[in-house]
Amino acid sequence: MSTGIALLSDIHGNAAALRAVLADIQQHECRQIFVLGDIINGIDPAQCVELLMAQPQLSALKGNAEWYALTPDLDAFPLRDDPRYAEVVHLSQWWAAQLSSQQLAWITALPDMILEGSMALVHDSPLDRLDPERRAIAGVEQKYHDFCFHAPGIWATTSESDARPIWEWMEETQVTELFCGHTHEPFHWVLGQSQLCNTGSVGMPLDGDPRSSWVQITDTHASQRQIAIHRVAYPIEETVAQVERSEYPSFERPGRRRAYQQMLRTGKHWRMHMPSDSRRS
Repeated sequence: MSTGIALLSDIHGNAAALRAVLADIQQHECRQIFVLGDIINGIDPAQCVELLMAQPQLSALKGNAEWYALTPDLDAFPLRDDPRYAEVVHLSQWWAAQLSSQQLAWITALPDMILEGSMALVHDSPLDRLDPERRAIAGVEQKYHDFCFHAPGIWATTSESDARPIWEWMEETQVTELFCGHTHEPFHWVLGQSQLCNTGSVGMPLDGDPRSSWVQITDTHASQRQIAIHRVAYPIEETVAQVERSEYPSFERPGRRRAYQQMLRTGKHWRMHMPSDSRRS
């Protein structure tokens, strides 16, 4: 018998982690799957898209990686040589080049946000998605605004003053359940009859627990549906070995390949595993 809805985010091209999460979701007999973006930004974007496209009853939305890869005319982007953007330009073009035309079409058709009844799904924050002015960059054409923008996201440590506009938006729009990703750290808040949950990350957990995370909503007769955060062990060394073989552009930088491997093993950002004089903000 169906036991609810599955939500996951931030796969980051980690196919081994995605397969493990999809298997766990199947064990829990969820009737529907929602994916909250950042599918392709990692070493195996094509395999991850293929796995998702094969799933029945799956809906997805774009994360910042998908917006980056779909940005038109990146060769003409006026800031492509700026240190803030140069690596992301290279990566975005690499991600897109790994995907078939059918996979690119699937990604292109994904929405920025999903509203289903009183439930809202977004990659980073609904306020960042609904207000184009937040993403505007002075002196840069509009078609590059999403490429230049990286939202701060919603964290378990987000202050009350920063979270208040989100709760107010939920009240105004009669959204009682908001789900997001982007920060790679799962958490669940309850305020009155409203709930906000970050699903964490499938392929790149960064909360010190290297296991993948996903979220299950279970239907009940109570006033609030039950929300559970699941952690799933996956064959990390399989992905570590894939990293060793990969021609991923970021690994051209000294120390980055090893730091990425240690991130997978520890659940701590790759920057924490770089020599102190090599870390970049």
